[in-house]
Amino acid sequence: MKKKKVLSMILAAAMVMGTIAGCGGKEETDTAAQQGTEDSQDESQGGDKVQITFLNGFTGGDGDYMRKITDGFNASQDQYEIVESQEKDHLTNYKANGADMVVIQGSELYTYMADGMIQDVSSLYETAGLSLDDFVDAAQDIVSLDDGIYAFPLDIHPLTMFYNKELVPEAPTTYEELVELNTKLQSENKDVYAMAVPGAGLSEWYYMMLAAQNGVEFEADGACDFATDAFADTLMKWHDVIFVDKVSPANMGLDGEFTSFAKTADDVTVQSAVALTGPWYYTAALEVYGENLGIAPVPLIGTEQTTYAGSHNIAVSATVTEEEKLAGIAEFFKYMYTPENLVNWADAGQTPVHKETLEQIKADPEKYPLPAVNAEQVGNAKIAPQVYNVSGQMAYINETVFGKIVSEENLTKEDLMTELEKATETARQVADEE
Repeated sequence: MKKKKVLSMILAAAMVMGTIAGCGGKEETDTAAQQGTEDSQDESQGGDKVQITFLNGFTGGDGDYMRKITDGFNASQDQYEIVESQEKDHLTNYKANGADMVVIQGSELYTYMADGMIQDVSSLYETAGLSLDDFVDAAQDIVSLDDGIYAFPLDIHPLTMFYNKELVPEAPTTYEELVELNTKLQSENKDVYAMAVPGAGLSEWYYMMLAAQNGVEFEADGACDFATDAFADTLMKWHDVIFVDKVSPANMGLDGEFTSFAKTADDVTVQSAVALTGPWYYTAALEVYGENLGIAPVPLIGTEQTTYAGSHNIAVSATVTEEEKLAGIAEFFKYMYTPENLVNWADAGQTPVHKETLEQIKADPEKYPLPAVNAEQVGNAKIAPQVYNVSGQMAYINETVFGKIVSEENLTKEDLMTELEKATETARQVADEE
């Protein structure tokens, strides 16, 4: 495969990452998805079906698989119609124009609840014949807020490990094994490292993954408290990975964890044998390595085997009060949460958190290689703190602090604590906007 083709796939995967991590992005509308919505609306003109609008950000390849589910529901009965719209910046559209159902990242659910934009769907679970117990524990925690249930869990997409089987015959499971691997690789070629720590892009996923593995908690009265010894030690671990153990090169830049692994861009001079990255890069990685691509859970770098993740959840607008429409929404969820229908989402490379569907995925790892691996991780994966405007609260860490970690060799823990105090003050200011 030529470098230019694979690089275009990497860029496409990065766009999908924006969709997965934030369920949105640029202020553009996916033309095909929009046309599908218009066609659906045209076909239903003059009909008696109750229309239910469904807004999501699945503008990558996963959108086709979600449409299989909604089209299947529409064809399965003649009383309701899901009118689906897939848009890159779907949450901006939702805030401006609304929709009956909307996909929201788990870490953002609290904000939408606090702003009165979504409703408690406990009664819809009952109507649909569903229970929180139908979902993995981590998903239950995500949608349970203030003694209510504010969404239906769809998936959890965790940080995942890809590895090059030509350089790594077996997946490393611990940090010590990564160090051993790095020593071997460096002895053979100084331009080949065990892994690469990105300077931007997935920086949040890196420090939050290790924070989760070290049991670091952030929430303090609705704000993130970053100025703790435990979090400082977590960040300094990544600093040591680069500058002390030299398991990763320094200053890898945007998405460096994957561009060095795929080694397709002309300006990439080093190669990493392992990539701790997002599952949205699977297709691009498979194009590069084919049968030599390995997939595994992230290694144990801290003290507890877990990882950081995003999650897609379907919420219902607070404005939906019509009994007919609520009944239709319940019927849709009843249809969706069956293995024969929800497995379409696994076909997209996603990892549904519905237990019965998850068991079907684990039973067929050859058909679902990526979801089958991530099925091992979703049960105890951690998401960002569910506080008001969490992305704003974490912005100073993402935009300033982590850059110092990966670029300043002489950075001390004392220097870092000063920065973490600034980050905590920023988080408090954002929290006060609630």
